[in-house]
Amino acid sequence: MNSCCRFDTFGGVATWKTSGKYPEPFLSWIEKFGGAYHVREFLEHVVVVSDPVALQHILVSNGPNYPRKQIAMDYFGDVVLGYGLLSVDGKQHDIYRKLMNPLFAVSKIKTFVEIFNSQTQLYCQNYLEPACDTHAPVNLSKMFTKLMLSIIGLTVLGYDYDKSPVALEAYEQSMIEVSPLMLIGAFAIPGFLSFPIPSLIKRRKAQNTLRNILTRIIHEKLANLASEQPKDLLDMVLPHATTQEAVSHTVTFMLAGHDTSSNTLGFVFGMLTSHPQAIAAIRAEYQKIIAHYGSISSWDAIADLEYTHAVIQETLRLNAVAFAALQRTTLANDNVPMSDGASIFIPQGTYIHINMAAMHRNSKYWSNPTKFIPERFIEGTPEWNADLELRGGKPHTFHYMPFSMGSKNCIGQRFAMAEIQLIVATLVSKYDFTPTAKTDLHQEFSGITLKPVKVEMTVRRVITPSS
Repeated sequence: MNSCCRFDTFGGVATWKTSGKYPEPFLSWIEKFGGAYHVREFLEHVVVVSDPVALQHILVSNGPNYPRKQIAMDYFGDVVLGYGLLSVDGKQHDIYRKLMNPLFAVSKIKTFVEIFNSQTQLYCQNYLEPACDTHAPVNLSKMFTKLMLSIIGLTVLGYDYDKSPVALEAYEQSMIEVSPLMLIGAFAIPGFLSFPIPSLIKRRKAQNTLRNILTRIIHEKLANLASEQPKDLLDMVLPHATTQEAVSHTVTFMLAGHDTSSNTLGFVFGMLTSHPQAIAAIRAEYQKIIAHYGSISSWDAIADLEYTHAVIQETLRLNAVAFAALQRTTLANDNVPMSDGASIFIPQGTYIHINMAAMHRNSKYWSNPTKFIPERFIEGTPEWNADLELRGGKPHTFHYMPFSMGSKNCIGQRFAMAEIQLIVATLVSKYDFTPTAKTDLHQEFSGITLKPVKVEMTVRRVITPSS
């Protein structure tokens, strides 16, 4: 296994915002050193893995040997106000996962599609229609964040964040201030988030406000639980959780449910403005769906948005919102198999870094890896077949991991993809979007995921609007 150099992950990632060099240096190192290489990060030994066979071994076959790094779980435990899916491992994670799995089954998500649709139409009415009349630019980044939080509020809590600015402000202020120093402290110094730094003091006050609001909502729900049928995800969780666990699960849903989705939408609309052929294809597909189903607000209609789905997948390939998996640690010495039939020795205590941002642009497995080609995700197309040939006829599992893989993959990925598909198809069918000079699609680390720096656009109704 090749050794590379010393590296500061968060310092490197922080420069993407200004340098535009995403996903470097990880991509160059993969192409130079291969599917596994060793780096020194501060005083730690880290192996960066991208080989698909090795990833299957680490994430699935021998997954229990590679729990999440403790300080990373501590960070997310602080973010979600306690113990939840992002901040526990082992048996406790399995218990939480078993509890949550039914909440994100297709049968349950189907019941939320009308909420996806009604909130999307509401935001068209309140934000985009007035912008068409006034020609004022719209900050789509902020609009998508509010839209996603409103959907999460209604589906998870039965709570309308649009009518509670205090809760919304508390949630936003509870997120960590993003800077290389702050991120290095949070992920490298135990207890850092409790330091008496002004921005962290302000953050802790916001966390207390948010915790109090959620606790009040939970107590109100508990009082009505015996006499009412479950209406939202939290109603289904409460009989099996303490109040503290319910708070943490709720913040986990809020965080995972809005952050990745809103940032994905920002990148999708940023990409579409320079690809008019993709816009035309989405509109044509939308018209077929309306002609067949009469509406887009059903699970079957969303499932038939094949090209729209491919556009989202290709956007996530080029802009990995979850750009890296939480680092893992190695409990016991292990020999990890590789695609070439060899194996690499991973000593106990070694940390494992998995960088999806670089994996998704690896020319070894992706044809024209820097180009936006949605057709590569539509089975049977020449573009699909070109990538398939590079992978030796194997599917893109463990080559493409926007939601990670294994027992700790994103539990809400079907929920997220369904709402994003509906929103993209609806907005593209109704409006033309033109970026202003303030739009900046460079990738910026938010402290949790990657987001476009700013997506600001003017909006016009399409000449022949569809509905």
